[in-house]
Amino acid sequence: MASRSRTALVDGGRACGNGTGCGHVPDHTWTHSTPCFKGTISDIEICTFTDANFAQGRGASFVMTAKRASYLATHSGFVNPEIIKGVNEDLEPTGPAKYEMREFPGKGMGLVATDHIRRGDLIMGNTVSLMIDYKVFSELPKEQYIQLEAAAFDHLPGPHRSALLKLSTHEETDLPYAARVDKITATNAFDINPDHNDEDQDYAFFVVFPGIARMNHDCRANADYYYDHDTMTQYIHAMRPISPGEEITISYINPKMRRADRMERLKRLWGFDCACHLCTQGRAQAEASDERIDQIKELYPDLRSFQSSSRASPQMAELLISLAEQEMLGGTMYEAYTFAALEYNGIGDAWTATKYARLAIEWGLTTVGEKDGDVNDMKELVVDPWKHWSWMLRTRKKNGWGKEPADDE
Repeated sequence: MASRSRTALVDGGRACGNGTGCGHVPDHTWTHSTPCFKGTISDIEICTFTDANFAQGRGASFVMTAKRASYLATHSGFVNPEIIKGVNEDLEPTGPAKYEMREFPGKGMGLVATDHIRRGDLIMGNTVSLMIDYKVFSELPKEQYIQLEAAAFDHLPGPHRSALLKLSTHEETDLPYAARVDKITATNAFDINPDHNDEDQDYAFFVVFPGIARMNHDCRANADYYYDHDTMTQYIHAMRPISPGEEITISYINPKMRRADRMERLKRLWGFDCACHLCTQGRAQAEASDERIDQIKELYPDLRSFQSSSRASPQMAELLISLAEQEMLGGTMYEAYTFAALEYNGIGDAWTATKYARLAIEWGLTTVGEKDGDVNDMKELVVDPWKHWSWMLRTRKKNGWGKEPADDE
């Protein structure tokens, strides 16, 4: 283990190994809140905050300022712990699991379905294990922030800490302890954007979920994930039927990329050459796939715009649906169905609009969650298409009726 300053929590107070004095975190009692370091750019104080009681004793650690940690502790997962009871099944399952861990040659450990999983089924949920404010990496030198990461691991309950330490480091095993923790974090973390009420919108979070981190990559994955800020939980749902013995995969990157771009990004960020079906198919098939991806990207600007100059139409939205189906972009289907609902409603076809809004809701619930703005917009459309904001909007704009809306309207 690398040598570093460690300080015990005594009587609810805390001290910092570097002598800065860590201040106080209002509105929440942390089981650990040390060590701390002063930022080098803005002179802010950054600490490791751990609540070992979070999620029925699973625990969670946060590396950030006291103010931001305090804000996160106002979320429902902290305030009303009953809402996340039973969410985590990876460390202490309460029933038969839908998956098991298995080693894959050339890929390391991964998850395999042990039962038939239907499209839309919940496969796994994980509350946060480690959440790091991206600001940390610019404010602190590496030798300091890796100490905070190591403390974040060490302050978690034993089984949780052990699960994190078993995660992949891309075969770099001969590392000092703090450097090993940092490598595990860098290899397995997800980027999570702040919620709309977070005052610090400029910095996202770097978050580790140990169960979900066991899922390997596929450019056309059979599962997808979304993060719920209220419960501080990442959910994984099946995007298509998964058979027993089939590996459960997610996409580490935006799947709407050309093959060369996908492979370059995966190699640069995760250090492996992608060998999924999409990346290893023949030249002609790969070129056809790239062309479909290019066309999908070309359609989005028009479908997102309600300016009179937009070429969007129901037929364009139907094309997007077809392209997304051909590309097996399960995570894109709710967007394609949403565009179709808006386009049909925009020309006064309420029933076809309702059909696609229903499909958008079905796919959106498992892709972005029930609290997503688009999902709730589609719920409003199906209640009364004629009173929805999109009713006849495309026709009115093409004919020059009414005020020209800004694109963000």
